[in-house]
Amino acid sequence: MVGYNSRNLDGIQPSYICNSCLLIFRDPVQLIDCGHRMCQSCANEQSGNLITCAECDEKTIREKLLIDRGFRNDMQTLPIVCSLCSWTGILNIYQNHLDQNHQNPTCDSCGQKFNSVNDLDRHIQYDCEKTTVDCPLKQIGCQEMVLRLHLAEHYISDQDQRVLVNFVRQMDSILSTNMNNNSLINSNQRTHFDVNELEKISKTTNILLDNTKTLADELERLSIERNRIHNTLQSFIQESSILKKSIEEQNSSIDGIKFNEQISEQDLLSVEQKLNNMNLDPYDGTYLWKITNVQEKIG
Repeated sequence: MVGYNSRNLDGIQPSYICNSCLLIFRDPVQLIDCGHRMCQSCANEQSGNLITCAECDEKTIREKLLIDRGFRNDMQTLPIVCSLCSWTGILNIYQNHLDQNHQNPTCDSCGQKFNSVNDLDRHIQYDCEKTTVDCPLKQIGCQEMVLRLHLAEHYISDQDQRVLVNFVRQMDSILSTNMNNNSLINSNQRTHFDVNELEKISKTTNILLDNTKTLADELERLSIERNRIHNTLQSFIQESSILKKSIEEQNSSIDGIKFNEQISEQDLLSVEQKLNNMNLDPYDGTYLWKITNVQEKIG
């Protein structure tokens, strides 16, 4: 399961949005070690005994997840606009509306049907390749929206590469500035760090790591595809060579047949010429008789 989707999702306070599924919290739980929240279903999606916070990347053992009933109660009056129709209401009765009016929803992007709205929302958030999504590098400068199907291609586009280069340059500049400032501070002074800025950098770094993994997966896929195409090409070349040899043999056989036909035609022409010559011999009306056994007949 995932959180609740709604048409007014952008107008909901960020504190009510799960950083894992990017939807409104469904049965929120709090990670004791860092204090952040996530949907209980999103936490259950993670395997193992350690739950990684989607907001700060800190790990909390599963036993330290706290069902946040107070926070869930505070959410019940959130204004909601149904993600599938014009219905408006509050979160407390939203699920009843979905169950009664949208039992077998269809994805507008790909046309696939689902047994529940939650299954549809999960499909849209994670799986649908025809859904338009924000570039994962939006936080560091890329504002383009692309089909999920084309995300891998977008990662290696000139636009995303320029965003990454600019971000790395900015980080390098910030680090250089901090190092220069630190060199001017005596050992008794402490450097003040902007926690929000560090969290932003941490999130961006995680995004970059995810993109790096995606790029690595894409490169592996392209490598496999290249090998497949190479093998197919080699097979095609071998088959073409065999076919070419077969055609050459057939052409040679055809040439032999043509040669024999030419000889036969010449022979036929010769016979035809002889027949024509015989037909052209003059005839003066004299008949020649051949008599055999003349002596016997005379005696």
